[in-house]
Order: sequence, then structure tokens, then C-alpha cells
Amino acid sequence: MSHELITVATLSSPVEASLVQNELEAAGIRSFMSDEVAVGMAWYLGNAIGGIKVQVAESDVPRAFEVVHDHEPVTITEEDWRNTKGLDREAGDFDEQWEEDEAADDEVTSSDLNEMVDRAWKMAVYGILFFPLQLYSLLLLAKIAFRGERLSVEQRRKVRISYFVNTWMILVLLFLAIDASTRFFMQFQ
Repeated sequence: MSHELITVATLSSPVEASLVQNELEAAGIRSFMSDEVAVGMAWYLGNAIGGIKVQVAESDVPRAFEVVHDHEPVTITEEDWRNTKGLDREAGDFDEQWEEDEAADDEVTSSDLNEMVDRAWKMAVYGILFFPLQLYSLLLLAKIAFRGERLSVEQRRKVRISYFVNTWMILVLLFLAIDASTRFFMQFQ
């Protein structure tokens, strides 16, 4: 008795191959898939590899060909994607849920912006004691500026204070660095 596997179907997607394999196993035929992982992960190599091969033992080939031949491919038409009878109520529920989610997203965005403004302001103040926080504050301020959202009066005040503190801290540190390097090089003259 030969243990060689014979290919009874070659398919282009792992889903199709799984459907054929399930039909074979429902008919009592043990089957295996070859190259399903490669095609599933790198679908664009499917033609080069030769697709996904559904294989069975040599002794089960005649029965397997009957099952595969009887297998009707599943086609999905545009009508299948549209709402059909009985689903209109669910579609209405979906629309209501969509609107609620949109409103919740708007609330999250404004609270997220508020948190970012507060964090930038705090990091600018704490950055007076620990300079690297100034850089983090500048990064947050840049993110706020590029978001393009309108700021409240309180948020604008915090952003201006943060820019002011960051600018002065960077200028002071730049002056100190220049002064220190000048003193260092003066000792060699």
C-alpha cells in the first residue's frame, strides 16, 4: 500500500481550500493541505507556488474526485452585500449605533486634546527642573499644532505658557552651553 499523497484540488485561497477539505472529511476522506500557510501569508505568491493543494491518500483518490467534482463553488454577488428582506430593522439599528459611536469619538477626541494640552503645560513647568521634559513638551506642542483642532481659551493660554517657558529654557541652556564652551577654549590660549 502506497502512502503517497495525490493532489485532488488546487485552489487560490485558504478559505476555498478549507471548504473543500471540510467536504472531503465529511465524506470520511482524510485530506491535507499543502502550501496554505505560504499562500495565506504571501497571497501574491499563490500563482508562483501553484496555489493551495488539497491532497489525499492514493487509495482515496477516486472517491475524493467525486466529492470535489460535486463541490459547487461559492460565489458572492453584489446583491449579497446589500440589505435584504428582514434586515432593514437591523440596518436601522446599525445606523443608530454608528451615530452613537461617531458622537463618542468626538468626545474622546476633545478629551484627548485636553489631556495633551495639560501634559504639555505640566512638562514645560517640570522641565525647568529636568531639561529633557522640555523636549517632550515641545513634541506634544507640535502634535497639538498639527492636529488643526480649535482650542478653547484655557487651552490656548496653557499652550502659550508652554511655548514661552520652553523657548526661554532652550535660550538659557543655549547661552550656558556657549558660555561654557567659550570658557573651555579660552583656557588653551
